[in-house]
Amino acid sequence: MRTFRKCAIFSASAAAIVIAQQAAAQDNGAAENGYNEIIVTAQKREQSLQDVSVAVSAVSADALANAGISNLQDMQQLVPSVTFGNDFNQAKVFIRGVGANTSTTGSSTGVALHVDGAYVARAEAQLTSLFDVERVEVLRGPQGSLYGRNAVGGSINIITAKPTVDTSGYVRLGYGNYNAITAEAAISGPIADWLRVRIAGKNELRDGYGRDPFNGWDVDDLNRKMVRGQAQILFSETADLLLAAEYFRQNDNSGAVHYYGPAFPGVARLATLGPAGIATKPRDLGSDEPPSVDTRSQSYTATLNWELSDAFSVTNIANYRRFKTQLIQDLDISAVVNQLPNPTTVQTRTIDAKQWSNEFQVKYDSDIVNGVVGLYYFGEHQRPRDQVGLSSTEGMASNIAFLATRPTTIDGVAVAPGSISLAYADYLCDFPTGVAPNRVCLRSRLNTEAWAAFGQLNFDLEKAAGLTGLTLKLGGRFSHEKVSTANMSVVMTANANPAAGAVLAFTDAPYTQGGTYRQKTFKDFTPEIGLSWQPDRNILLYYTYSEGFKAGSGENAAGSSTIVRPEKMKNHEVGAKLEMLDRKLTFNVAGYWYKLKDLQINKTVGGGPTGYTTIFENAARTEAKGVEIEWMLRPVHRVRLSGGVSYTDSKYKDFVTVDPLDPRNVAQPGQPAYDPVTNPDSTAFGAPCLPGSLNANGPCSIQLAGNYTRNSPRWSYNVHAEVDLVDDEQAGTVTLAGDMSGKSTVYFTEFNRLEEGAKAYTLFDAALRWTSAKDDLTASLWIKNIRDTLRASSTFAISTGRIIGATWLPPRTYGVTLGYRY
Repeated sequence: MRTFRKCAIFSASAAAIVIAQQAAAQDNGAAENGYNEIIVTAQKREQSLQDVSVAVSAVSADALANAGISNLQDMQQLVPSVTFGNDFNQAKVFIRGVGANTSTTGSSTGVALHVDGAYVARAEAQLTSLFDVERVEVLRGPQGSLYGRNAVGGSINIITAKPTVDTSGYVRLGYGNYNAITAEAAISGPIADWLRVRIAGKNELRDGYGRDPFNGWDVDDLNRKMVRGQAQILFSETADLLLAAEYFRQNDNSGAVHYYGPAFPGVARLATLGPAGIATKPRDLGSDEPPSVDTRSQSYTATLNWELSDAFSVTNIANYRRFKTQLIQDLDISAVVNQLPNPTTVQTRTIDAKQWSNEFQVKYDSDIVNGVVGLYYFGEHQRPRDQVGLSSTEGMASNIAFLATRPTTIDGVAVAPGSISLAYADYLCDFPTGVAPNRVCLRSRLNTEAWAAFGQLNFDLEKAAGLTGLTLKLGGRFSHEKVSTANMSVVMTANANPAAGAVLAFTDAPYTQGGTYRQKTFKDFTPEIGLSWQPDRNILLYYTYSEGFKAGSGENAAGSSTIVRPEKMKNHEVGAKLEMLDRKLTFNVAGYWYKLKDLQINKTVGGGPTGYTTIFENAARTEAKGVEIEWMLRPVHRVRLSGGVSYTDSKYKDFVTVDPLDPRNVAQPGQPAYDPVTNPDSTAFGAPCLPGSLNANGPCSIQLAGNYTRNSPRWSYNVHAEVDLVDDEQAGTVTLAGDMSGKSTVYFTEFNRLEEGAKAYTLFDAALRWTSAKDDLTASLWIKNIRDTLRASSTFAISTGRIIGATWLPPRTYGVTLGYRY
């Protein structure tokens, strides 16, 4: 921790933002100082990064390639204010303590992701790789005016490389340990005077970081393929249409949740299932089936740009995205094969989601006023299906026999034999006719329809009123969202002695008959007002008040009709952007303070017909304050330094909830209830709830005021250094680069336990890179996570297996990358 603080202090005092890799660069004649002006579109129009009164980082394609960044999770090495993780094949992106607080599919994220202006809704779809990009922009804080939908914590904007005027392209090949093979290529250029095209693709293959010691298959391997085609039609010098199509395919054993520890140590009745089948090495994993991911994604975007005059222009972005994925995960994280009547634990989650959106923008630019106004529409149909049983392909035949011949209970009410339609169960489980369904079969329908009107205008008060260097920013967004949820399910549990008892069954009426179907409409207006002062071109000071909004949503959970309340944020931010030492030093700092109401949070507690109960709720109040510093320095021609440090103090002010790791809240079928006489030390971690506490006659609820929010390390930082060891007109350039990045303790749940968190860590990377004199050939030797630090990127308390599972940051990797561009 002492080392960490020293590094953070060094990073802050060395001064400056805009990570050296942020050269999304247009050279405005200042290259003699090694300075490239960074152009961003964070406010939906081209601006210099140093002229934007928004906390934003930009990372270029070259920086991503040099740092070996191939996905969003790796981005946290370059942008310390962002925390990335994943579990159950879902991206967990957090900015300033706000992000994806759910592990069931269907609900929305707190940080928006856009690809060329088109919103990507599903957290699972955000795990696709980065390839052939121009830059990645990370906007921090609520983006209520221009981005609106689910951008409470911020927005990550991926800007892909576009078709070029001249023929150009590149090829990049890499090989590393774990037999990692990466191939990426692109070609771009004109077909005719009115038509330009670009085609790019990438392939990633890798052996597993671990293996199943009982069955021998790889764990956390990689097999991804992706391709993107673009065609730009030039109608005139002032109008063009860009058509883009993208396809992504993944089929591997990645994203597995590993064994992190028992959920209830010392509580005999809640011991882990199948302890003999748990792998002893943290990166290994025992399971009944390979923990597989099978994903297909396709996206189609049409972007029309038309300059109507010197002052007015219009843009229209239309997008359709289809996303299908299947995840198989053994929820006891054990190779001991499930046997009835014990709980069966092989989960199969299938998602079929369709989304479509259209955004129409009108941009205006004059001497006094500039800005953008627009209309936005978004629709999504999700059809997730969750099953838990003996396997992904084998059901529970004995249960089907019971359902047909024995008395059954539905929601606690006895019904006659045969009252549950087996055809209905087969429909939910999607098994072939005659094959018994799993013990849990859930089929959800989650729909969203949203539209918004938005705008942001900047008034030059110097030209309008003679106030030197002052600009007033006014913005706002009116949002209207209609969401619906329905969760049809069948749950079956066999008795230990089939001859002596019935089958417990829970079912829900079909979607068309009501049942769990619920629909709600949410409306909100999120204003934004800011004032900036730029006394000269090297100094920008600003203050912004902004609000954020995320509509309520449902989730896929057996029998659930819950639609939680919307999240609402009020945020204050002050910042400074400075260029000093003849523009050799860039220093940006932002401070913020916000209040967040009704943070949406998901967790599971053991018990109920399925063996687990999903809780989707709102945390009443959250507050946060923090400071972010980023800097770039070029002291001499051959040396480039950069870095950043982020301080985040994000805590709950009011959150009464149930602790999943308090055994008194867990009543597994067939097990005795909690008995304080025979087991006085009731809890697995911490002090037991006392008589007279909240909900003393029911589940033991606790007040979490003062606890840190999920995925919100108090400190995070990065330092990057590059030195040109050789810079010769004939031999080319040889560059030695190094990175150091780290975070303080991270808690992955609101209960702030290290058993569900990760201790402070620091990662070190290095690379030796050669670039030819013509800048067309490159060769790089690289190593990442030099010390092979083992840290979790997320954890999850899995009620079914009574264990805590974790996903890991990558281990030490090294290799060589060769590139050619023309």
